[in-house]
Amino acid sequence: MHVNFLKYFAVSFILLLTVTLANSQEKNKGVEKVQDDMKVLQGNWICIKQEVNGQLELNVKKMNKRLNFDKSVMIAEWVGGGGKTRTYKGKFELDSTTEPKKFDFIGKEDPAGANLEWIGIYELTENEFILMIVEKGIRPTEFKKPKGTYIQFKRDKD
Repeated sequence: MHVNFLKYFAVSFILLLTVTLANSQEKNKGVEKVQDDMKVLQGNWICIKQEVNGQLELNVKKMNKRLNFDKSVMIAEWVGGGGKTRTYKGKFELDSTTEPKKFDFIGKEDPAGANLEWIGIYELTENEFILMIVEKGIRPTEFKKPKGTYIQFKRDKD
């Protein structure tokens, strides 16, 4: 009886240790995914397409919408109404462990303007960054919903 208990204990311990190590490796993979996307995102991006609430924005080139990522800081800049350049600066976070991947930004219009919060989803390759964001409300779950802003960026190589 005592030998059976020890065998049961040993097998249970090995199973527990295996599950714990597997969970730890999965968490590490999640951290690595986020770090990899953070590395890829660094630098300058320029908007090549934008849709707002399902409507294609025709003045994308005139707006000159740009993003700059430096570590965990994002600066968004574009030409708004009346030709005035609007600049937003703040912190962003990525979660590349979910499907779709999540993007969050909290910032402020420079120098002392309104606060801004975007929640959304993203896709990222070495030279393309796609966002589907909303300012308020429920995080999008797809890239082609009528509510929200779909923005496609390419890496700015200049």
